[in-house]
Amino acid sequence: MFDLLAAGDWLPQQVTVAWTKSSRTIVPEVERDIDVAWNAAAARLGDKLFDGPMCRLEKWSASRERLELTLSRTSYRPFLGTNLFNVHLSDAYGREVLANPVGLSTALQTRDGYLLLGRRNDAVAYYPNRVHPFAGALEPADPLDVFDEIRRELREELHLTPAEIGNIRCVGLAEDRSLRQPELIFIAASTRTRAELEAQLDRAEHIAVYAVRADRVDVERAMGDPVLTPVAVASLALWLERS
Repeated sequence: MFDLLAAGDWLPQQVTVAWTKSSRTIVPEVERDIDVAWNAAAARLGDKLFDGPMCRLEKWSASRERLELTLSRTSYRPFLGTNLFNVHLSDAYGREVLANPVGLSTALQTRDGYLLLGRRNDAVAYYPNRVHPFAGALEPADPLDVFDEIRRELREELHLTPAEIGNIRCVGLAEDRSLRQPELIFIAASTRTRAELEAQLDRAEHIAVYAVRADRVDVERAMGDPVLTPVAVASLALWLERS
């Protein structure tokens, strides 16, 4: 389901970001397939489709003390046309034709002892009707703080303020084998209860929360649920390692 590229327990001062020029290989046949995929999505989604800025993972290194990320700029269009709908292009032309934007996912622990994930609706671009961490994509900024990006995603999806989020740690870098997309995985604690977070869930992407009691037996059982996405399983596995 996923490959774990790195695991750790990194605090904000231990995760660094550097910028470089994109090394994505431009192949005419690939660019044509991106055009076809984008035009098909635009016909289906109309104004809902947006070529938003994203961050491509160029390289990384990890140790117990530090996670170093080197990024370049990409956008949703090449992501949709490569990783999302045409990942097989990397078999024909090499992995460097992929957009490889960095995803962000959080295993969110509530005040009353649950881990919360989101049940996605049927309108999202990928993994509709599946259970996935509260997540998003890393967006470019200079300087870029990946922990601030997690706070942004939790604010957008659960209306959490920074004061309601504590003890965020970056615990791993995983790759979803089906998308070949890198994903930074975090563990965060909230001062809110499960019921409070369910009540303030933003319904634009999710129809409900998926709650797992934060103990080893329940988490291990939940990891076998086929409704979970590969990144959801990875986030629970990393929570187990750090619990």
